[in-house]
Amino acid sequence: MQIWIVNVGDIKPMEFPLSFFMDYAWNPGKIGPTDLQQYTEQWCTDQFGPTHAKEIATIISQYAKFNGRRKPELLDERTYDALLTYEAFQVTKDYKDLLAKAENINAALPPAYRDAYFQLVLHPVRACSNLQEMYFAVARNRYAALEGNPAANQWADEVRRLYVNDSLITKQYHQLSNGKWNHMMSQTHIGYTYWQQPPIQRMPEVRNISTDPNYTLPVLVIPEIKSAESLIPANTVKPSFFEQEGYVSIEADHFSKAVNSKEIRWQVLPDHGRTGSAVTAFPVTATRQVPVGNAPHLQYDIYLLDSGSFKLSAYFSPTLNIHHNKDGLQYAISVDDEKPQVISLNADDSSVQVWQKWVADNISTAY
Repeated sequence: MQIWIVNVGDIKPMEFPLSFFMDYAWNPGKIGPTDLQQYTEQWCTDQFGPTHAKEIATIISQYAKFNGRRKPELLDERTYDALLTYEAFQVTKDYKDLLAKAENINAALPPAYRDAYFQLVLHPVRACSNLQEMYFAVARNRYAALEGNPAANQWADEVRRLYVNDSLITKQYHQLSNGKWNHMMSQTHIGYTYWQQPPIQRMPEVRNISTDPNYTLPVLVIPEIKSAESLIPANTVKPSFFEQEGYVSIEADHFSKAVNSKEIRWQVLPDHGRTGSAVTAFPVTATRQVPVGNAPHLQYDIYLLDSGSFKLSAYFSPTLNIHHNKDGLQYAISVDDEKPQVISLNADDSSVQVWQKWVADNISTAY
């Protein structure tokens, strides 16, 4: 007999993930890695009918992915770079675009579905989009204030508006269906400090400066980054990825070649991860491998504009060292024909600071 255990301390609003957990536990062999989106679409069909099921499933998958970048209650104005890489601008735009899709479907749904749609789909998208937009405004307020820019005051007003809007979104949830789900969203999620959250919400600190009443708020535009592909010599076979602005960034599933063995095969996990899809080795019960010769591996073809040392970061789904050995889970990496370097992923999971960061970011980074 096998027993599956799930912590149901927060049943609401976890209907979809709990449904998946129970269905998967009942028959794990029925749902494979490539069946996840189909499962989501079927669940949405059961809740809202077939007409918009595929679109709603995409929304559920996307907001789960966006929230997986960092837990919403642990967001702050420093989570995403708002100044140098325009990361915060893109993340905020992702949420706003998703919200627009969710609102359009809400308007098109038959009235009988709208209460369920609000509490299962629209509310989390609307609330998280508003939260990200608020912290982006905080970051821009702080930066403008340091520059002595009068736009700081307009960003401060925007933070106040979005903070109030957060409470209005919660209020709408609590008033739905004559208060059927009243207080379900009462837990604080702004000003969160650690797992025992503060008793009340607290608006992020903003700064005001003396201002020119004729000053208008500038529009942030992402500059176009020209491709560096033209710098690669003409007689060179074009690689899949090349250095640009000092970086090479590769999605896990964009490998140039996958080498399997009789014992191990590589499996893409669609839409798993911060941006694209993930890759893992199956079966998970395979024996420890020695990274030599033609051992199972993934190959990524890249082109660097400069020689010398560089920093390489690899991103993994976090997991504890369940076997309690001194090395934990490991992976090996090599560049060109060098000897593979073996790196441990979770040998130090006894460190509270380490696993707290894994939980907060939903990812662990190996260097």
